[in-house]
Amino acid sequence: MRLLSVPLEMPLSDTEALDQQYLEGLYEGDYGKQMKLNFGGYLGGNVKSSGLTELPFHHIDTELKDGRKLQLWFSSAEDGRKTFGIHLQTPYIEKPSRDFAQAVLEIQSAWGKPDLEFSPPDLRGVQQIEVFVDRTMPGDRLAAVVAHLPSADKLSPQATDHFWESDLHDYARLLGGDFRGAIAILDQQNGKLVQEQILLVDLVRARTIFNLGPGK
Repeated sequence: MRLLSVPLEMPLSDTEALDQQYLEGLYEGDYGKQMKLNFGGYLGGNVKSSGLTELPFHHIDTELKDGRKLQLWFSSAEDGRKTFGIHLQTPYIEKPSRDFAQAVLEIQSAWGKPDLEFSPPDLRGVQQIEVFVDRTMPGDRLAAVVAHLPSADKLSPQATDHFWESDLHDYARLLGGDFRGAIAILDQQNGKLVQEQILLVDLVRARTIFNLGPGK
């Protein structure tokens, strides 16, 4: 699974490669034109500004030319500073023109049918949330992650109404400490997309930085 052509586990160092690709190349080169399971387009040629921050943990903040914002979150030095989180945000659009249903279909065309899907009741259909398990995981971990996922009707009103502001601790509690996959939060008005947040995350690797509790 990739977001803006960046996969989970991508090393920060430009001396280390993942599948013969380098992070610097994703930003500056022409990688990504034929990548499978990719959502959001490509970094190459689309970066307005970008910078690395080392505190409170290593992360890269990038602003794209179209106004979207990308964050890459890196694991501990002992783990090789690999991406455990990739967050893409489309800020609120005052005059939306993109069809909401089409935006949902584009996500599903990259990652398939969501494993968990719901709309918070308090938001009256304004927001849709989709969770996708990374099907490229080894079989044992994949089975454990899928088994731990709750069904939408078992989530509490508190969990559904505030899911959009959840943090990694909440995700570990709700989705399981071994979760690896994508979380999409989309807001609409009158059938048009007005805001979007997409997160690729590996909670096992995140525990090299954060105390999220033990995995399932």
